[in-house]
Amino acid sequence: MIQSDTEDGLISDTHRRPIRTQFGVGLMVGSGVLWFSLFAIPFLPLTVWQKTALGGAVFAAVQVTWWSGIALAGPRVFEKVKAWFRRPPKRPSAE
Repeated sequence: MIQSDTEDGLISDTHRRPIRTQFGVGLMVGSGVLWFSLFAIPFLPLTVWQKTALGGAVFAAVQVTWWSGIALAGPRVFEKVKAWFRRPPKRPSAE
């Protein structure tokens, strides 16, 4: 356990992530798993209509889990995830 710097010496919960944040990150990871499962749908022994319906349902589930995860995780986690997908700024060329 982590001791806080407070006068009374109580254990601080500031270094632990709330369960809501952990659940939100879990939903975001789950949406990634669902996203990659879309690639398996064409190989299933289903009719074209069934594959289309299943693909649409999985895509909707991906969107719901991703945005629900972002809402539960909070803005700090969202900023970190957004930074992973940003391109680094271009360096000026040395001429």
